[in-house]
Amino acid sequence: NADKRGLLQQADKGTLFLDELGEIGPNLQAKLLRALEGGGFTPVGGLEVVTSDFRIIAATNKDLKEQVKKGLMREDFFYRIHIIPIHLPPLRERKEDIPLLIEHFMQNYPSSKNLPKITVAVMEALTSYDWPGNVRELINTMHRYLTLKKIDFLDPSLIDASPTEPPVPVEELETNEPLDVTVKRLEKLYLTRVLEDNDWHQGKVSALLGVDPKTLYRKIKQYHLKPS
Repeated sequence: NADKRGLLQQADKGTLFLDELGEIGPNLQAKLLRALEGGGFTPVGGLEVVTSDFRIIAATNKDLKEQVKKGLMREDFFYRIHIIPIHLPPLRERKEDIPLLIEHFMQNYPSSKNLPKITVAVMEALTSYDWPGNVRELINTMHRYLTLKKIDFLDPSLIDASPTEPPVPVEELETNEPLDVTVKRLEKLYLTRVLEDNDWHQGKVSALLGVDPKTLYRKIKQYHLKPS
């Protein structure tokens, strides 16, 4: 008893995001192609052709050219939709993004109180995993960690088992100075190394170390650390 504006009408003068483009069937591809070419569309239950001016941003994890070869995607639809392709490498090929993604996720987690810290050991485990499910798997893993307070990978066989760098031998430490002096000296050396390894990206380093960015900034000032 009432008309409802469909997604194509709502996207008029704006942008329509199509997720999982490779899953759209040939019949719907033909209808979308007509709307994209300016021929308009007929809403369900309607008789009049409606036109809408919109652009499409689409996403897929499938090879659309292979979809065309297999007859699962119309060739004319493919060439109309495949204008400016942007290839996003899998997470395993851009592991330097993992600390930034974790920091973003932690900041936007529904309950930001009493969350477990992202320790160095936890961050090393997260960055050594190959993430076959990409960012979605990372988010799911973080959900489990924040809920159960333990890392639980879907495919533990993908964890890099290469040995970590051995700690500094006790024999190389000074034994004629107070404990707090030694601790501060080691902290300074460790912070310097982590900052240099991450190109002095303080946001990434604070997430890696599991400390507040303000704390990291205070430590940098305290030890007078500067990029080499």
